[in-house]
Amino acid sequence: MTDTTTEQEQSNDCVRGQAEPVIQKEDYPNTNFVLQPDSLTAIETVTFDNGDKLIIHNWGCEYYVLTFRFETTKFQQDTTNIEFWFKSADRLMTGMLGGLEAPIDIKRGLVLLDSYILRDEKNGYKNLQLGEEIDFGGNDIRSFVTVDKIEKMTDKKFAITISFATGPL
Repeated sequence: MTDTTTEQEQSNDCVRGQAEPVIQKEDYPNTNFVLQPDSLTAIETVTFDNGDKLIIHNWGCEYYVLTFRFETTKFQQDTTNIEFWFKSADRLMTGMLGGLEAPIDIKRGLVLLDSYILRDEKNGYKNLQLGEEIDFGGNDIRSFVTVDKIEKMTDKKFAITISFATGPL
């Protein structure tokens, strides 16, 4: 007997179930869903008509997490302009709401993200921070959103990563 645990045994310890697609194919036909070898996590990729991409990482064990990485030419600004990127992440996610079917209340998360941004407006947006957990509900099970990362990919393409989580389950 060995001390190593197989991926299958690890996945049996997880509270969450197997990942399922969250993008509605009828709204975004250029979507690819790939269940990972652990049978719990998945990568879902949407290619938009203009060539931009959305990569969704559906993951977590004790928490259910959806991480959205938009690779876009739609928004261009210095990566240190946090106010601009928070608002851009909000706009990109809001634009996806009609084509999402997720077990997290993403719409409510965006309402609280809006409030978080507006609350800091009078402060010159000095308190906006990447990675800060913005709670949006749940007395028993917590839900929160984070704007995780801003990256410059090329002169005209940027990546914005935003996550929605609920847990512990």
